[in-house]
Amino acid sequence: MRLCSVALLGVALAALAGGCSGGARRTAALDAAALSYRADEPAFVVQVLGTVRDGGTGVDVYLGVPRSSLAFRPAGDALEAVARWRVTLERGGAAVDTRAPVDTLREVSAAAVRQPEPVWRRVRIDAPPGRYRVRVVLEDPTSERTAEREADVDVFAVDRRPALGEIRLESAGDGGEATPVDPGAVSAAADSLRAVVQATAVPDGAAAALTVVRLRADAAPAAPPTDAAPGSLARRGVDPSQVDTVQSVRQPVAAGDVLDVGVPLPGLVPGVYVVRLDLEAPDGTPLDTADRVVVVRRPDYPALTRLGDLAEPLVYLADRREVEQILGAESPSARRRAFDRFWGERMDDRRLAAATVRVFYERVEQANRLFATYKDGWKTDPGMIYVLFGPPSYVEPRADGERWTYDGDSGAPATVTFERTAGRPGGAGPFGVLTLVRDRGYAEAWERARSQWRSGVVP
Repeated sequence: MRLCSVALLGVALAALAGGCSGGARRTAALDAAALSYRADEPAFVVQVLGTVRDGGTGVDVYLGVPRSSLAFRPAGDALEAVARWRVTLERGGAAVDTRAPVDTLREVSAAAVRQPEPVWRRVRIDAPPGRYRVRVVLEDPTSERTAEREADVDVFAVDRRPALGEIRLESAGDGGEATPVDPGAVSAAADSLRAVVQATAVPDGAAAALTVVRLRADAAPAAPPTDAAPGSLARRGVDPSQVDTVQSVRQPVAAGDVLDVGVPLPGLVPGVYVVRLDLEAPDGTPLDTADRVVVVRRPDYPALTRLGDLAEPLVYLADRREVEQILGAESPSARRRAFDRFWGERMDDRRLAAATVRVFYERVEQANRLFATYKDGWKTDPGMIYVLFGPPSYVEPRADGERWTYDGDSGAPATVTFERTAGRPGGAGPFGVLTLVRDRGYAEAWERARSQWRSGVVP
């Protein structure tokens, strides 16, 4: 047996602390239209709400860009990045209004620019009631990369009927000031999390009833590409017929023509939830309802910071016994030795082992950023293919999924096909799932990639 005398666990964590390279993709985690892999795009989040402000109807566009998705460059004693936005409101295919704000982000440390939490801004566009499409383009002039999103929104008319808008999430954070929260990536450590909805024509004595339920969701790593078709839960992502009620509260609401109603949310562990707000008459009769799907992730996501984060993805390279030897070791030191032994048993070159470990976990973390939906990105079918074979050379979007093409000398399958088994193109889902079309023909490439990784050859 060969064994490198190198602390490979430390190498893995140190490499990830330095950040990952590679492209970004659309990150609206619950949007079926956001699943396609797009190399070299800056990631950002868009939330679009029809609202009433200062007596006028219009659209609030919340734009969130993670620092880690922008290119920073030295600027005096700090690091600086620029985000140039173009927000266009369209109706019937024609532009109604366009805004072009510019944000300059300045940070004093390299660690700060790697933070995945979005920096937010709100763009307000006044518009009469109706159905609109919002198109957003983000340009990073430093890297010359751009990305585009679009979303439909209804601007409702204010009348005498009580009504609720769409739910948004916000958190007080460390400073106490409310900031938006991406419902597809809520941190389990979020402080003072609230569900906020705009209510109109609220009568005297009305109440807001909040219900939070947790859905049963698939959390298992993707099955090998040679296996039979996955079960129904993996193809759907969640089972909405099996829910656990986490919270059910009712609170009075002040009467008014237009007001924001905020209801505190309980502390939530990682999982998939539905947050529902009901506006009720004094006698309990429902007046209107709004709901929002929420995905809660561990606080350090998408980073890999614990031994378990590093050991679990080894299911793509190792058998279950080898993974259990790491996770089931009796002490932290024994787990570290088992981890190093797995990676070093076939490599007697310290630099080769360290380089292989570094690339593998960079891919795992990047898959977390690229493919997260109702579960960690590396556990999805596209995440598995990305980790094993790397980014595709070409992506062909299709109405029912997409096809990845790899270069002939990469060792990967020539083509890999995914079908959309949940969600719908251009819709909100609620859960967009790309499922690999499995085939025994992948066996040779699959086994070759596993062997290469374990011997220090990066596919």
